Amino acid sequence: MDSRHLLEAGRQDNAGYLAGYAVECALKAVIDLGGGRPQAYGHDLIALSGTALDLAVLLCPGLRRYRSDRIPAIDVAAATWNPSLRYSRTGSLTHAQANQLVDAAREAFEGLVIPLILDGRTEVPR
Repeated sequence: MDSRHLLEAGRQDNAGYLAGYAVECALKAVIDLGGGRPQAYGHDLIALSGTALDLAVLLCPGLRRYRSDRIPAIDVAAATWNPSLRYSRTGSLTHAQANQLVDAAREAFEGLVIPLILDGRTEVPR
C-alpha cells in the first residue's frame, strides 16, 4: 500500500492524507452499490460510515455484510482525518496518528473492498 511506504519513508503527513482517502473510497464503494449518492456526503467520514452506510444497507439489505462497525479503525480515521490535511504544515500528523490512518485504510480495504471483489459486486481495481 502506498500510504505504508510513505509512512516508512518518514512522510507521515502524506501517508495519513492518502490513507484517509482510501477509507473514504472504500465506504463510498459500498454506499454506491446501495443506490446511495456518496458524493452528497463529501469527505465526511463520520457521515459516510454512519448515516450514509446505514441508508445504503436499509435500501439494499444484501450489503449488511459490509458494515463499517465491523472495522473499528474507521472510527479512529474519522476522528483524525479530513481533506484539509493537504494544506497543513509538515509535521501536523504524528507518526502514531499517521500509522493509525494507514492501519484504518488497510482494514477498510480488507474488510470492505476485498469482500466486494470476492462477492463479484465490483471489479478488481487496475
